[in-house]
Amino acid sequence: MESLGFKQSARIAITELKKTVAEVGNFRTLVIYMIAYFFFIDGINSVTSLAGIYGITVLGISVTALILTILIIQFVAAPCALAFTKLADAWGTKKALTAALVGWCVVIIGALAFAPLQLDAHEEYGIQYDWDENADAYVVVVNSGISALSQDDDEQAWIQEWGDVVPTELNEKITESSAVKWATDDDDEPAPKTLATGSEDRITGFAATIADTRYSMSIDGGPLGNTTALGVDHPTSLGDGSLDFIAVTVRDLVWEPFGMAVFYQFLLLGVMAGALLGGSQGLARSLFGQMVPETRSAEFFGFFGFFGKVAALMGPLLYATLTVLYDSRVGILSIGVLIIIGAVMMRWVDVQDGIDVANAEDRRNRGESQPEESSPQSEDDGSS
Repeated sequence: MESLGFKQSARIAITELKKTVAEVGNFRTLVIYMIAYFFFIDGINSVTSLAGIYGITVLGISVTALILTILIIQFVAAPCALAFTKLADAWGTKKALTAALVGWCVVIIGALAFAPLQLDAHEEYGIQYDWDENADAYVVVVNSGISALSQDDDEQAWIQEWGDVVPTELNEKITESSAVKWATDDDDEPAPKTLATGSEDRITGFAATIADTRYSMSIDGGPLGNTTALGVDHPTSLGDGSLDFIAVTVRDLVWEPFGMAVFYQFLLLGVMAGALLGGSQGLARSLFGQMVPETRSAEFFGFFGFFGKVAALMGPLLYATLTVLYDSRVGILSIGVLIIIGAVMMRWVDVQDGIDVANAEDRRNRGESQPEESSPQSEDDGSS
């Protein structure tokens, strides 16, 4: 068989796509389902793709904790996908898929309620100053979970201005500028720095600048003992966002009474998302397959895949836009709205009608005769 060139292949693909689009209106139920799919699969894919960014930038999750969560999710996803298959056998594919979508809405609500516990002990703060009696000076070190210094010019200018009272070193990975990073020892652990005697005024000045940053600091012992500072953009600093009241309320009523750190909150919702992911995606394809004519399955599944690729653009764009305009929690809520729209539209998906239309199309393509419909008179006779 002669191979086709790129242009010829593209021309055939576009022609077939136009043909499918032109005829898809004949499959009313399938169209409704695909629109619902457009919304809910975009929301689901957006959650999975943005979870890492949200965890690190908003919640302050470390990269190590994020990787650990992803690994744990893998062990949950496979057995739960099988469980959803059993559920589909018992309830039907549509009901099982709808249940999965409701579960995703719960995950979104849980994400809005994520809230790092308020800092309490000195060791929980990002930048820690400890008084050394022998040196008659402060020793400063950063917490191992502190956020890395950004290469942003403003943050670099700020930290370098106070380089004499913070533990930083040249970032050798950045060759185009003299950027710095938090100092580490040979084992890549935070390296302490003993400050010069009489640095108290500089430390006080540095503490005053923390409020405009995403960091926290604490001073233990010495003339400045029991001093703390918290940046407005620190993960534990809540209250200014439109939806922060949700996180604050849940933190006060649930997370803090149970001592549940944000990593365990993230892990809990991550495991739940992993449990839903395989099942919801598999059920979505299964339901689509039931309503697709067997004689045109390749054509329709190709269109289905194309539809999913197009849908993948909307969620991240919506999240990014609303995060810039408001904050990350509003962005996450917008993803939940997409899933809710898809779940609500599932009410109008008549699966049996979709199957009947697909079977009729198969009979037409195979040249088989359509089954005769009973006349109104015969129906009346049968019901009497």
